[in-house]
Amino acid sequence: MSWFLVAIMMTVYDGGKKDIYVWHNPSFESSQQCLDFVEDNQQGVFTHLRKQFPDDKLEKLICVPEDKLRNFLDYWKKQQQGQQSL
Repeated sequence: MSWFLVAIMMTVYDGGKKDIYVWHNPSFESSQQCLDFVEDNQQGVFTHLRKQFPDDKLEKLICVPEDKLRNFLDYWKKQQQGQQSL
């Protein structure tokens, strides 16, 4: 099973939504491999997030298995579609 690094940003928007960022490359074979990547590449990870979200701060980084990430993204997509139809 693949694991992915996910950043959750601090700013809360209308409806309680927050920005997230998912690294698709690299993906990892285990949670530990993901954690080791963050530890070994902290500066690069934070620099990349500052470029993507210049006016926001990082709330947390998490390592997520692929199945849980897919479930979350499916849920998020349905929530977005529901709001657009209002």
